[in-house]
This record gives sequence, C-alpha cells and structure tokens, in this order.
Amino acid sequence: MGTDKSSLNDKVAVVTGASRPGGIGRAICRQLAAAGAVVVVSDLGPRATGDGPFQAPAAGELDGAVAEIEAAGGRAIAVPCDVTDPGDVDALVEAAVSKFGRLDIFVNNAGIAIESVELVEVSTPGFRKTLDVNLIGTFHGIRAAARQMIRQGAGGRIINTASQAGKSGWPMLSAYSASKFGVIGLTQVAAKELGRHGITVNAVCPGTVDTELSNSPDGIWQMYARMYGTTPEQVRQDTIAQIPLGRLQTPDDVADLVAFLASEAGGYITGEAINTTGGQEMH
Repeated sequence: MGTDKSSLNDKVAVVTGASRPGGIGRAICRQLAAAGAVVVVSDLGPRATGDGPFQAPAAGELDGAVAEIEAAGGRAIAVPCDVTDPGDVDALVEAAVSKFGRLDIFVNNAGIAIESVELVEVSTPGFRKTLDVNLIGTFHGIRAAARQMIRQGAGGRIINTASQAGKSGWPMLSAYSASKFGVIGLTQVAAKELGRHGITVNAVCPGTVDTELSNSPDGIWQMYARMYGTTPEQVRQDTIAQIPLGRLQTPDDVADLVAFLASEAGGYITGEAINTTGGQEMH
C-alpha cells in the first residue's frame, strides 16, 4: 500500500486571520487539523474590538476557533498576532516552534477590505491600511516563516490567500485588488528564492465566497447594489448566474485547495496563483 499523500500527520501549521466563525481562515484550520496537522490559530484576539472600519473579529473568537478544532478531535492553540507588526509575526512563529518544536506550514490568510467605494472616493489612509494588512502583512508572514524553515533545513509550505480580484481588477475594490495583485507577485518572487531550500510558495485565489461578511450591511451585495441601483438579492442572483458551477463558493472550497497545497500531493507546485472560483475567474 502506498503512503497517503494528503496526510499532514505530525506537521505544524500556522494560519493567520483565522478566528472568525464562518470565515475562510477558520475553515482552513479545520481542514488542516482534520488531515492531522497541529494548528496554531492566529488572529487579533484580545486586541480586537469587534468594531472599527474593517469589522475586526471579536476578541473571544480566537479561543472559539481552538475549541471547535478540539471538539472535532484535532489539536490547536491560539496565538494573538497583528500581521502589520513584524515583531508580532516573528513572535507568532517563535510561539509555534517553542510549543511544537518546528514549523512546516504557514498560511497568510489575514486580510481586510475597507472603503469599498469608487477610487475617487478612497482615502489615502484607507488605501494604506489595506496594503498594510493584505500585502505587507503577507510579506511579514513569508519572511518569518521562511527564516524558520531555512533554519530547520527540511523544506516547508507557505500559502498565501490572494483573490480573483488579484487577477482582474474589480470596481469598488481598488485598494483590495491592488493588494492582492501584489500578493501574487510576492508569491512568485518568494517561490523563486526559496525553492532551493525545498520551500514551496503558492497563492490561492478565491472567487465570491458566501460568508458572514458578504452578507453584512457593508458586504459585497450591498456594495454593488448601491453601485448598480438594484437590490442586494438581485446582485447575489446575478453573480451566481455568472459562475459556471452555478453556486457561490464556501470557505471549505478554499480550504480544500490550501490543504492540498500543504500536503505531499502538492509538493511539486510552486509560484502559482491558483483560482478556486467555480469558473468565475479563468485567468
């Protein structure tokens, strides 16, 4: 019998932006844990207020994510981290290594989308904040993870959450699209530099994911309803009609791809920005 190339037994994984119920990060944590990995769940944690311009997750949701994994028989710990702070990200990696002895998988999932208005209305601070979290935060994660993986000398997996909006520019999402285009470029550079160390670096590009944030008063349906002068439900139905597979994406759809890239089965893939969009984006 051959080995199970999808198994992540004895692997140590860190996932940022992972505490929000119903979110992509939390689904990734569940999938990695189900495959056998020990998961370090990270998010703003106690620093989160649950309010503010980008709807930060509530403070208690970080421990809730760990409890969910443990209830399913997995292993996880919570480590708060602000990805815009390089010292925080270094400390996140150190916490994982101190607890479990190594780092094998690092998923840069933390991200925001704020000021979803036409470009001429976007503020400079809002644009910078988006880049600071989505792009510079990913840079911090890649750098910290790569340094540890190089020290270990046994390779590793770095996976970045980009977006279909990093392949094609989306109206009302100027800063978000710019940041995700940047994540894809950063992924390619890192893959070329880190390949000699046995470290793969890839990006996943989700499509329109049906989450709590999508359905919020500031979510994508409301945003485009205002833009096109229609109703949120009409925007939702029109979007589904444009997806060849005929449904919106779930967080688990994204997590499936991340788990594959983290496994031995995905070991010869690097430098890619892989669409997982149901055919909504084919570039």
